[in-house]
Formats: sequence, C-alpha cells, structure tokens
Amino acid sequence: MTTPDLEPIGDPLRFLTFNVCGGLCENGFSLRSWTSSLLRETKDADAFFLQELCGRQFDALRNRLSGRYHAEYVVTVRKNRSCRRNWGDRRFGIAVFVKGPAFARAVWALPNPHRDEPRALLCVDAVLAHRPTRLCTTHVDYKGHNREMHVNYIDAVVRGWTGPLVIGGDLNLSPGTLPIRNLYRRLHEIDPRARVTFPEQDLKIDYILLSGHFSHFTASGGGWRPWLSDHRVLRGSARAQDM
Repeated sequence: MTTPDLEPIGDPLRFLTFNVCGGLCENGFSLRSWTSSLLRETKDADAFFLQELCGRQFDALRNRLSGRYHAEYVVTVRKNRSCRRNWGDRRFGIAVFVKGPAFARAVWALPNPHRDEPRALLCVDAVLAHRPTRLCTTHVDYKGHNREMHVNYIDAVVRGWTGPLVIGGDLNLSPGTLPIRNLYRRLHEIDPRARVTFPEQDLKIDYILLSGHFSHFTASGGGWRPWLSDHRVLRGSARAQDM
C-alpha cells in the first residue's frame, strides 16, 4: 500500500531568521532608524527569529509591533558592554516574534561546563495555520566543541516533540557537520541550496528548520546589508500540511 501525499493547507507561512549583531556591530543608526530598518526586513513574516539582540532593540521592536505580533525575549547576558555602548542598555539575548496568538513559552539553558557566555533555546507555542505550532530560536557558541555540544543538546531536547516545529537561529556550524546532519534526519532546512549567511567567512551557519508538518519550501537570502549586521537575513516560506 502506498502512502498518500499529504495535502498543503492554507496560504504559505513566511519565516525569517536574522542575527542582528546588536552589540558588536557599530552601525551608526539611531534606535528609531534601526527599528524602521528591521521592520522593513521582517515585513509580512508570520514569525521571525532574532539573535544578538540588545534589550532596547527588542523593546523598540515590540512596541512598534504591538497588536500585530506576540514577542518573547530571553536575556542571555545581563551586562553586555557593547549593548550599553550602542544602545544604553546592557541586556543581550534572543527573541521570537509571531503573528498568531501565543499560549506558552519555555526556555532551556544550553550546557555551559566551562562558564563561557551563557546561551539558551527559547520556544514559543502559538497558533499558525489554525494549529498549535512550536517556534524556537537559539544562538549557539562559536567556540570549539561548545558548538557541537549545544547543537547536540538542542537535538536531544526536540527529538521527542511530535507537533509542528520551526527552529530559526544561528547554529555556528556548517551543513556538512555531524550535529547538523543529525538535525536534518528529523527536520527540513528551508533552504536546500544552503546559501551563505555569514559572508565574511563564506559560511552557512543560520538556519530555518521545520518538522515534517510542513512542505513546499522556498527560500531567499535577502542580500547582505553590512551596515546592519555581519550576517545575511535568511527568509523563506512553507505550507502547513494536513496531517
């Protein structure tokens, strides 16, 4: 007996992930102009994921998007000097913005045996395409074995989840590495062409990963805007499947 193809339901859902380099990148923007630039990048997204986001940047985006998006933020570093220099606020972390109504959130601290910079996995449960969907973001360490340890930990956390899942974030590993290949066994990358997202080193390290509840993927890099960040925007769309 052959398994029937799953039918897509509804309009395509649009996703975006972006490491905004809010602390280290000195871009000369006022907070208002930076926020306007980010709003242009994220326009029409059903959900988007941001990393290296300073506290005042999050506050400004949340205020401008109030009533249209639910926003969640996790402070991973409470005393970030670069955020204080650029924006007058030491908070530094990751965020999820989603259009659908949200009803839960959860945070997992990533393993940190050597007391390096704290990292986290942030997940928000929300309704997208008329069904509960878990939307997660993370920014794993770039150092040595921490990268593999963090991605393996995230893989273990999500392995038992059975509902619709989207993870957008900076995983600091290329697609050919073993931890990413392991994630690919359960999740689909929205951009099978693996376009470069970190131009300075010609690497793809930013991902939008989706569970088997989605199909019909499209993606685009959106170009590099070095006055905003040292990363490219990764954006794409997918259709929810009728399971």
